[in-house]
Amino acid sequence: MAASQVSIVNRALSALGHKPIVSFDDDSKAARLADRDYDDLRDAVIQAHPWNFAQVREMLAANATAPVWGFERAFDLPSSPYCLRVLSVQNEDPETGTWKVEGRQIVTNFADPLPILYLARVTDVGLTTTLFREALSARIAWDWAESITGSTSKAEAAREWYERKLSEARSIDGQEGTIETLDSGQWVRARFSGSLSGPAPWTDWD
Repeated sequence: MAASQVSIVNRALSALGHKPIVSFDDDSKAARLADRDYDDLRDAVIQAHPWNFAQVREMLAANATAPVWGFERAFDLPSSPYCLRVLSVQNEDPETGTWKVEGRQIVTNFADPLPILYLARVTDVGLTTTLFREALSARIAWDWAESITGSTSKAEAAREWYERKLSEARSIDGQEGTIETLDSGQWVRARFSGSLSGPAPWTDWD
């Protein structure tokens, strides 16, 4: 069966010992939670790790209105596909150059156009990876565990399942490409989150 939003949610529900849903329109608590939370939790999991499938390179044109003070230029973040997180900016020099994300803009003194690498919102489940879908199921289970089961131990188990999947993703995604030599004229260090790890409390949460 092809992966879908419903199958991702049902993987989480199965881990929580809850019956599956047919669609987000079902007349059930789980379906209502899915309809309310799925998009936000998907975006949160994309933001949590620099997934290769979600990375996009773009050249941004400067906004006609410069920042009021502090920086020479402002660049609007991409909306198609929608930017969830900026990973790096080309030619960033930690000694002389800085940039910041403020609202839906990057403010900086760097030249126009501005090359960036970012994480995009990916809504098509078919474009994601199995490991991402597992991580999203785990994140959903973690978010819903107490509401659905009333069990803090199941919520903790789901959290550790989620962290383990992110740890696996860091290892696997890092193998898909050569290691770049970085200097002030190349793609700079991405701002990745700290390492997450944790033992699996339940052997069937894999």
